[in-house]
Amino acid sequence: MKKRCGQSMDRISQVPDAVLAKILSSLPTTKGVVATAVLSKQWRFLWKMVPKLTFRYNGGNDIHGFSDSVRRTMLSLEALYLQSLHLDVSLGEDDRMDGFGELVGIACGLHVRELVLELSRPGLNRYPIILDNCQSLETLKLRGSIALEVPSPVSLTSLRTLHLEDVFYDSESVVNLLSGCVRLENLFVTRNSDNGVETFTVMN
Repeated sequence: MKKRCGQSMDRISQVPDAVLAKILSSLPTTKGVVATAVLSKQWRFLWKMVPKLTFRYNGGNDIHGFSDSVRRTMLSLEALYLQSLHLDVSLGEDDRMDGFGELVGIACGLHVRELVLELSRPGLNRYPIILDNCQSLETLKLRGSIALEVPSPVSLTSLRTLHLEDVFYDSESVVNLLSGCVRLENLFVTRNSDNGVETFTVMN
């Protein structure tokens, strides 16, 4: 059995790092990707090449530790750009995620292509203003307890897909957001009953 395992690892070691990184990208969470670092010397730093990151927080006492882990992981990446960042966060009444905007800012600095922000909490979290000029962003999906406050027109010149699912917004914010998405092709909206906006106008 040990011999067979050794032979399997030898075969894996012959696979190019770029291919292994692509395989690791299919794992459901980044925590699982980083855990593969213990498999062998070859895998020790392989996770740094994975351009897709997914983090989930389901409550607890260490939201700051979670934010710090996300921050350190992104800053350790060696990929040419960040293909995708997915943050799925469920907060309790006493939880505060003050570094939310900072994490999004780091992702924009890494030329993120796809950003998925899911937030569940009793109150609202403000839409990260840093996103207003994220030129690399092609897909943006916002879900849950996010207040979409956009006081002035944005410049999301690469954005092609936009999802707004149960987020909170007013008509001015919608106009300012959509006016800066000059390449928008796909718009998906699930309206929260507390929102007064019923009509979306997309200007070509």
